[in-house]
Amino acid sequence: MIKYILGIVIFIAIVLVAITIGANNDQIITFNYIVAESQFQLSSLVAILFGLGLILGWLITAFFYIKLKLKNMALARQVKRQTLQINELTTTRDKVV
Repeated sequence: MIKYILGIVIFIAIVLVAITIGANNDQIITFNYIVAESQFQLSSLVAILFGLGLILGWLITAFFYIKLKLKNMALARQVKRQTLQINELTTTRDKVV
């Protein structure tokens, strides 16, 4: 529980710092990307890039989380199947002896 609260506090602190930095920068800058260029306020560009980074981070985290969950489910099925096999073998052995 403390881990989640600490994570939320750190996340809120990062968002507040990003908003503060963005609010203090009203300069117009030219942003060059591969095929074109645009002019943005620095605060808008910081907010957009921060948001994109946050979304990208969540997507990558979700991908690995789902991958691990699927692996965990497969391993749980394997353990269950092997447990049944062990029980079957031990009961068969006990009947023979």
